Amino acid sequence: MFQTPIRPSNESIIWRYIGLDKFIDILLTGTIKFTLASIATDKNEINWILKNLEESKEFETHAESASKHIKNLRNSTYISCWTMKENESRSLWATYLDSTKQGVAIKSNVGNFIKAVDWNKFSFSYAIVDYRNEFHFEELQNNIVIINTKNKAYEEEAEVRFFITGLDEIITQFDKPEIKHRILMDYLNGTESHKKIISLKIDLDLLISELMISPYSSDWQKKNIIQLIKDYKPELLDRISNSSVNE
Repeated sequence: MFQTPIRPSNESIIWRYIGLDKFIDILLTGTIKFTLASIATDKNEINWILKNLEESKEFETHAESASKHIKNLRNSTYISCWTMKENESRSLWATYLDSTKQGVAIKSNVGNFIKAVDWNKFSFSYAIVDYRNEFHFEELQNNIVIINTKNKAYEEEAEVRFFITGLDEIITQFDKPEIKHRILMDYLNGTESHKKIISLKIDLDLLISELMISPYSSDWQKKNIIQLIKDYKPELLDRISNSSVNE
């Protein structure tokens, strides 16, 4: 019997490691991006479940419907991924920064993230990702389980996942019933006519408790990042910290 993934407490500390380009976007736009699961950095996001189920006795009979269901979820679920760790992680700097190794780590907690985001008309949920190497066919009945389960190889991420489902976008963004119906049919048929990214306004002052600059930044690069913060969000200057990684 499957269990619904656990929600973290509001006090749980979370981090987001991002490259300099994404950090600049957050500063300039005051928004946070929820990305469609099908275009996430992990190309096997949700999709790994199908490979895992191929050996099950039910898969041969239900392969087509299972594949369609997974595809629909990948094309209708928007995610924002954070790591739930008390302290900085060296390995996550390496995972999430590009070849320039420039970026920041944003420290917050679950409760402040929820309060900081302007959810507009969207409903949302969140959970601690469950890492395992087995997935049972009957678990396909529960979308929350599917969305928040990953292969054990990614366990180092210790992910907390905030997510919005595509049907919410359909219901809230259109007034005319005929338009809602057409987009709903596109969704059910797997036609990709919807947004790849949803941008939501966010209160950075409420969100950010600490802003750590990449340990791989040179002195002049650090100065440029600090100047950027001073120009666009000076109230965050006293939250800038140095990494404990010294390489």
